[in-house]
Amino acid sequence: MREKIIIVSDNEGLRIFLVQLLLDRGFDVYSCPVQSQSAVVLIRTHYPDLIILDIPMPSSASSDVCAEIRRISDKPVLFMDHYNDDNMKIFGLNAGGDGFINIPVHNELLITQIKAQIRRYTGAFAVNRRNVLLFPGLEVDLNARTVMIHGHEAVLSAKEFQLLALLAKNPNRVFHTETLYNLIWSETKLGDLRTVMVHIYSLRQKIEKNPHHPLYIHTVRGSGYKFNGKLVQ
Repeated sequence: MREKIIIVSDNEGLRIFLVQLLLDRGFDVYSCPVQSQSAVVLIRTHYPDLIILDIPMPSSASSDVCAEIRRISDKPVLFMDHYNDDNMKIFGLNAGGDGFINIPVHNELLITQIKAQIRRYTGAFAVNRRNVLLFPGLEVDLNARTVMIHGHEAVLSAKEFQLLALLAKNPNRVFHTETLYNLIWSETKLGDLRTVMVHIYSLRQKIEKNPHHPLYIHTVRGSGYKFNGKLVQ
């Protein structure tokens, strides 16, 4: 199956160049200008494996587009880096990006970066043919929506399971509290960010041997939460 890439950029020449390059390398490619709703429609329609974002940073437009993307997708996002500026890199990462593509584009490096990001997303955790995430002492069955902890089933609510599955599918990736709220509770928009903290607390009570010193779900002070990537074999 061909992997899908979406390119979001107001630079028509850059879009045309990237689309042709990626098509030639065997990807399915879609593109649109920097309008958050256009990007949202493409993502919801095509379910991309990776998104390339070329927008001015830092800016309210970039924040809006990133926020919209992160509400509906946890797939890798690569920013086009025109300036090689550390402050912009920090902004991009905090906005939900996963990496940067330097301008001018080095074709082979770009392809390598894209493949590495997709491979990291899909293969950084152990998944067998039954679509089960396997970690020491923990088994998350994505099809049956069950969780086994040291051989015993942990009874999770629907939202607790969604949280655990999202974090476990992305080891070592830091999810901001707001991002988790938008991804898990986007349909309802009820409650506030404390909802995430309450569910993380409850989830730890059910899967962690010592919830005060968690093995699986770590707090990243000032940012949010991540799944312990050291457990990935």
